[in-house]
Amino acid sequence: MRNVFIALIAAFSLAACGMGAHAPMRTDPQLDALFTQLEQAPDDAAAARVESQIWAHWADSGSPTVNILVERAAAAEGEGNAELAERFLEQASDLAPNFAEPWNRRANIAYRAHDYSGAIAAIQDTLKREPRHFCALAGLGLIYEELNQPRAALDAFRAALAIHPHYDIARQGVRRLESRVEGRDA
Repeated sequence: MRNVFIALIAAFSLAACGMGAHAPMRTDPQLDALFTQLEQAPDDAAAARVESQIWAHWADSGSPTVNILVERAAAAEGEGNAELAERFLEQASDLAPNFAEPWNRRANIAYRAHDYSGAIAAIQDTLKREPRHFCALAGLGLIYEELNQPRAALDAFRAALAIHPHYDIARQGVRRLESRVEGRDA
């Protein structure tokens, strides 16, 4: 019964998170330009430079207080204190409800604890706030792969690659799953 419940949540989450077409997005012309550069990057090295700039934007909530809370959450998580990290992330989300990064970090914490339904829910919240979050999409692919849902995993990896064509985790996921799911060589 638990596996059926997880499968239903996973299938619903992928459909709801898919491309984030109806999700509100924070308008940021600089970030939009970076995503255009990322999509057009000629090679992995160029894409990595742009990706780094995107991560810098994603890490900045616009509030020094929220940024410090997220940094403290990362430190607590690094020390193995997921409960304290969650408290910092909750405070950050309360202060900046449209900021995606606390939700992305929650997904990482849940994934490490093998709480896949919690990780999927946090990814869904991340994608509501930043539909172009290629890392969250790739994480969704990894979760679906672990739940033995190769079609959903492949779709999530492909969604990540549509945003970041050089994202290695997503490329590897597509390579692993494409022939298995679609019956052809990758």
